[in-house]
Amino acid sequence: MPDHVNESFCLRIPVRFTHTDPAGFVFFPRYFEMIQAVVEDWFTHAIGVRYAELIVNRRLGTPTAATRCDFLKPSRLGDDIDMCVALEHVGRSSMQLRFTGSVNGEKRLEAVSTLVMISLDDGRPRPIPDDIRERFAKMMVGGGEPV
Repeated sequence: MPDHVNESFCLRIPVRFTHTDPAGFVFFPRYFEMIQAVVEDWFTHAIGVRYAELIVNRRLGTPTAATRCDFLKPSRLGDDIDMCVALEHVGRSSMQLRFTGSVNGEKRLEAVSTLVMISLDDGRPRPIPDDIRERFAKMMVGGGEPV
C-alpha cells in the first residue's frame, strides 16, 4: 500500500453461490459488486457520511470513471474475502481509491479506481462538498490536504 494513505477500511465478504461461475470461482464482474459494497460502507463507517444520504437526500453520486484491476488468484465458493479500500488522491471532484481483496492474508485482487462526484440531477461533475473533503483530509497521512 502506498505510504501516503492511512490505514485502509476493510469489509469481510463471504463468497456466496451467487458470486461464482459453474466452476465455483468468483465470476470477475462480481468483484466489482464487492468493490461497490466496500465503497458504500467506507463512506458510511469510515468517512461518516451515510452513502444512502449522499444519494437520496444530497443527490450526489460517485460513479466510477476509470478502473484497473489485476486478478492475482481465484477465489472460491466458501472463501471470506477481506475487501479493503484506501484513499490515494483527492481532486476537485474526483478521488482515487486503491482496493485489495485477500483471503487469509493472500491477495486475490488489486484495483485502482477513479470515482467522480456528480449531481444526480444533471449527471455533471460537482466539487466534493467541504464536509466530505475535510473528512477525506483526515484519511491522508501527515494531514496531507486534498487538492
